[in-house]
This record gives sequence, structure tokens and C-alpha cells, in this order.
Amino acid sequence: MATIQQKELQKLYSSATGGFDDEELERAVADSERIMRGPAGLLLAQAGLDESTAQPFALLDNACGTGPIVAHLQDHIDKKLLSESKIVCADFNANLVDTLKRRAFKYDWVNVETAVGDAQHSDFPAQSFSHVTINFAMHIIPKPEAVLQDTMRLLKPGGVFAFSVWHKDTKGWTTDMRSCFEALPFDAPMPDPLPMAVHGKLQWTDPKGVEEELKAHGFENIQVKTVPHVVHVNGAEDYLRSYTMMKDWMIKAYWSEDSKKKAQGMLDEHIVKHLQEKHNGEGWDLSWTVILATCQKSF
Repeated sequence: MATIQQKELQKLYSSATGGFDDEELERAVADSERIMRGPAGLLLAQAGLDESTAQPFALLDNACGTGPIVAHLQDHIDKKLLSESKIVCADFNANLVDTLKRRAFKYDWVNVETAVGDAQHSDFPAQSFSHVTINFAMHIIPKPEAVLQDTMRLLKPGGVFAFSVWHKDTKGWTTDMRSCFEALPFDAPMPDPLPMAVHGKLQWTDPKGVEEELKAHGFENIQVKTVPHVVHVNGAEDYLRSYTMMKDWMIKAYWSEDSKKKAQGMLDEHIVKHLQEKHNGEGWDLSWTVILATCQKSF
């Protein structure tokens, strides 16, 4: 059964980018890619999909979001090789799939197909992909073990599965949000630390736990790496815009109705003012920790 935190986050993702005009969409995608794009590149390199790639491939990017994986591929893989390969981007969120379609059309991405689907039980044929990627979702998807089972079915013999998750000790946006909440004149709860495993399965945010799960499901040549990731924030307004969904998630998942009422009409202004004072009106860096995992289906 999904937790209330999981349900509320899924609701927010379901409405993400819906109805945005081109300018709003560009801004939202830029904010997302500032966080996601760097790790996406590292993950693809670990999976063997980078500038050195010479053979055509068949990639399923599951839980694709707005497309940081495919955007990185389009920027770093030879266009002729892309035209000879197969790239399918799938997500359960139709709004995000539509956003990716709009990006693909605007930037003339090569050979990109899209689908709305669930990574836990997809409709794609067995043994149809040489690579499957999932960028920052295995700690959120309700049944990650079902994803492993379906991925094993989808991969060709020797195929590569690659995914990223946030490490259990990641701070990222949470430290500043908690500071803002603690400065409010009413109860504004936020877990400390905030569990990175939204589905409650803590092994998915621990390197050893990730490795054990992959072994248990029959994957081979497992590589699990922990890497630092720094994201710069230009200022208080930039922080608020970039992490508004996280703010809304905390409120919906943890606050009382009384606290929600007290926050109406004042919270955003409070956050900006508090962070301007905290960081002396300047930008600052957010420190994240990423787990990158790659493995193979046996030949």
C-alpha cells in the first residue's frame, strides 16, 4: 500500500508541466535538468552509452520524465548512429510524456519514440531492448522489485540496466526548506532526515542494498557507485521556483489543516525573505549524493 507521502508526490508529478506555455515549459525543464542532467550523463557513461559508442542500440528510458537521458544522448551521440538505433521514452505521467514530445519536436531530436506506460509492468515485447535506463525513480516507484522483473524480461541477453537514485544521506534542497519551515510562527513539520526512499524500502537508497537487490533478481556484472553532485542556486527566488513542488509535497504530506490555513498568502514571501537573509542575498550550492547502478542480463 502506498504511503501518504508517496501518494501526494505522485499527484504532484501527475500535474507537472500540464498546461504550460512554451516559456513556462522551458523554465521548468531548465530547472529540472540543472538537477538531473549531470547524473544522467554519468549514468549513461557507466552504461556504455557515450561519445565512444559505435554500435547501434535499442534503449528504453523508463520513467523518462521530461527527458534528461534522451537529451544527453542527443547531444553526445553521433546523429547517424542515433538514426540507426531505437530510443523509446516511457512514463506513467502523460503530461511529462507530452513535454518530452514537445522538446523532441522543437530540438529535432533523432529517432525518439514515446509511450505512456508503467515501468512495473510494461507492454513492450520481451527481449526488445539492449539497454533500459531509469533516472531517479527506483526510490519512488511503489514496487521496484516489479521493475526489476519486467526489466529482466525486456532486456536482450547481455543487455544493460542502468538507474540512479538519491543516496539516503542526501541533503540537496531539504536543509534550506527545513530552515524556512522552522522559522515560521506556527507548526510546520518536516522529517529530519527526510527519507529518500519514498516508498519506504530503505535498501533502494543504500549502495549495499541496491547491490543485494540486483543480485537477488539475477543480474550480473553489477556496478554500484556513489558520487557527489552539486547544484548551484542563483538566489532565494530561484530556489523557490526550482523546489516549489517539493515545498508543496511537504505541506500536503505532513502539515495539519490548521498549518495549511495559516500559511496561505504568506509562505512564499516568507521563504524568499528567510533565504535572502540566510545567504546574504547571494546564490549558494546544494550538495547531493547520487547512487549510480549498472548491471547486465546474462548471455
